[in-house]
Parts: sequence; structure tokens; C-alpha cells
Amino acid sequence: MTQSVAIIGAGLAGAVCARALADAGHAVTVFEKSGGTGGRLSTRRNEAGSFDHGAQYLTARGAPMRALLDELAEKGAAAPWVPEGKDRAGDWHVGLPGMSGLVKPLLDGIDVRLRTPVDAIGLDAQGHVRLTDAEGRDYRFGRVVVTAPAPQAMALTLPLDPVFEALDAIVYAPCWAGMFALDEPAADLPDVLRGDDDGPAALIVRNSSKPGRAGETFIVHGGGAWSARHLESEPDLIVPRLLGALEHGAARRLSPVHAVAHRWRYARVDRALGEDHLMSDCGRIIVCGDGLVGGRAEAAAHSGWAAAAAILDRQAPPCGGYTI
Repeated sequence: MTQSVAIIGAGLAGAVCARALADAGHAVTVFEKSGGTGGRLSTRRNEAGSFDHGAQYLTARGAPMRALLDELAEKGAAAPWVPEGKDRAGDWHVGLPGMSGLVKPLLDGIDVRLRTPVDAIGLDAQGHVRLTDAEGRDYRFGRVVVTAPAPQAMALTLPLDPVFEALDAIVYAPCWAGMFALDEPAADLPDVLRGDDDGPAALIVRNSSKPGRAGETFIVHGGGAWSARHLESEPDLIVPRLLGALEHGAARRLSPVHAVAHRWRYARVDRALGEDHLMSDCGRIIVCGDGLVGGRAEAAAHSGWAAAAAILDRQAPPCGGYTI
């Protein structure tokens, strides 16, 4: 039987869940608070170039993720990346033309509502899930899958079922991400350079070394501990610190033509829940995402697939006729 399913969040977990449900014949609507899809698989573009300021690459340990990356490569949405300075085993894969390109084929043909944050979830007396967006508009669905970071997911779902209190155990580390474009090569820098989690440059990446990118662009990821100490600082105060780390790696002063910083409040999962999804007792509300499984993009995909499987395998009973 066809069900109507709302998915909150258009990152990788939400995208693979949406694709699996849509392919099974269900009516899927994705709500995304930002202006683009991808979540932490994000790409910013401007006249200075493109910047993958979230996840830098994907790996695949399991067969489902390998199959997904092969499928995306066949569609021209993914490619291998072998950078100078590659320091970890396994194949690295990046999106085309940016990291956000990885999710676009997954959401093809699906109703995606950008710039539509969901402020509340409720259950009506008829057993429908009611979503209310930031503009006060109401929507009704048979099921909802919440893929937002755990604190946000918990705020939406805990009033509906105490099972979601478990989300409070998930711990994240933040990350300040710097995006820099240069008008001349920084030849002394490798494509990948790792630093200290307690410093302003846990990772430096020459973004333009990835397939399909132009110019001379760099991403600097502040370490989790360092980013936590400076989390509430203004971006304009963070840019010089991240630029200084880039200059230290290059062993010279740099004059970027573009320099901005982005705050990722929930960048890395430091403690996962150890479940692939959580479901309400009535079966109509599901939470998934990398916070439940672990801190890699593959974990987010695994959790999204698990949420879809839970919907496909279980016919939701009535929710008891109560209203919240």
C-alpha cells in the first residue's frame, strides 16, 4: 500500500531513505531548512571557485555503499580522488561537480521543499503525522523520518514518545571550516595535510585538486577541540586563525582573493548511539542519521537505508487516537 512519508533533512541519510521509499512506490516529500541539498556533503560556489566545506570525500567499507558509489559514478555524479598526501587506506570518492552532487541523483523526481524548516511534529486523532513549518503551514503524512542532528531531532520527537530520549546520549564535535581562494599556486602545500585536533588546522585540503574543480582553492577544517573553544566566535574573527594555519602549512604569507568561515555545530560524531534507527511505539515517527551509527558518511547512508527498511517492513498501527 502506498504511504505518504515526510523526510526532514536532505543530507545523505535523508536522500538514500527518500530514494528507497520512492523506488518502492511511496509518496515522499523532503523538507530541507537550507537553500540546497547535501547536508554536510555541501558545496559553495562563487566567482572565486567551488568549496566543499563539509565532508571532503567518501569511502566504502560495505557492499551497499560500494554499489551506491558505483551507481553515482555511472551517472557522472562521483569520481575517484587520489590526492598528493593521501594518508589513509581505501579508495576516496568525491562528488561532481561538488560534494553536493552526490545526493542530487538520489533526489531526482522527489518533491524537495528547500528553505522549509519544520518547527513541530504532532499526531492527530486520525493517526496522521502533522508537520508545522516555520511559516505556520501544516502538512499531514502517514510517516515521518527525521534525519536532523540529535539535539534538533530530539526537540521535535521527544514530546511524542520517550524512546527518543536516547538521542541525548549522542555527542558531536563542531568544526570551523575556512574557504580560501588564491590567485597564485601554493606549490609547497600537498593536496591533503592533517594536523592536530586541538589546533586550527586538523585538515587542510586543496579543494581544486579534486576532479572537475578549477582555480587554487583550499579548505581548512579546525580541530574539534579547537572549534569547540571558539564555537561562538564571529566568523570574521575565525578567518585569520584559519588563514594563519594555511600559511603555516605553506611556509609563507598568502593573500587570498576569497576568505570566509563556516560554523559546523554538529560536524563529527564523537559518540554514537549504537542503533541504526529509532522508531516510536506507533511506528509513525523514525529518527536516523550518522549520530545513531557512527561518524562517517557511510554510517549516515546505512542509517537512512535502515529507516526505509523499517517503513517497508512494518505496517504502522494506529497511534492510539491521541492528539499532541
